[in-house]
Amino acid sequence: MCTYILIPFLALAACSSAPASYSSRMEGAPLNFAAQPAEIDAQAAALIELSERMVVQSTIKGAAMGAVVGCGLAVASAGNVSNCLAAATVAGVGGALAGHMAGKRQVTHRIETVSPSVIVRTLRKTNQQLALVQGSLPARLAAQDRSLATLDLKLATGSIDRETYLERKESIVSERRAIADALLATEANAVQTTANLQSAAARGQTGLAWHISAIKALEREVGSARSSISLL
Repeated sequence: MCTYILIPFLALAACSSAPASYSSRMEGAPLNFAAQPAEIDAQAAALIELSERMVVQSTIKGAAMGAVVGCGLAVASAGNVSNCLAAATVAGVGGALAGHMAGKRQVTHRIETVSPSVIVRTLRKTNQQLALVQGSLPARLAAQDRSLATLDLKLATGSIDRETYLERKESIVSERRAIADALLATEANAVQTTANLQSAAARGQTGLAWHISAIKALEREVGSARSSISLL
């Protein structure tokens, strides 16, 4: 469950073209790791965390803050602060007074619901982390395949008993499954982020076309990496 922290409302501008500071390829990304189990697990965990951050960043203003600002607009129109405070309390949303002030300033202006620049920064980091996983994954999968082949040989020659064989094989399969699950979760988060941005666009926020396209590209890249993993 995500905990949403409301912040003072800021109207943010964006354009439909790619931000000048953003590149879909790695810019100053950290050096790739050797494909060791603990390291690729850390890479996969970081990838999930970053993709989850994008989901939050694409919903926090639309879901949580939007309620406050919407309340602010209602107050600005009706001049009824007490009703706004009560409604915000019932909805479990704090900061109604901040919404009131923001609403008074924004009655005649379009209100943006997500911050494109914040999402771009996280998207850049997510792409960098994905590149690390993509770089480590082939070597890790190859190492697992060699380990499995060695286990098969040992079982066939009687070097290990079947119980030991199954135990070691399950360890390798579990490790591979964890990597696949991390990529699947990241892919799902990219899908959700796209849906959130499309929802913001449907509510009237402009300048999100490029962001939606870039996150869909991330989704495809993650899906491609996941499809390279055989779950044995």
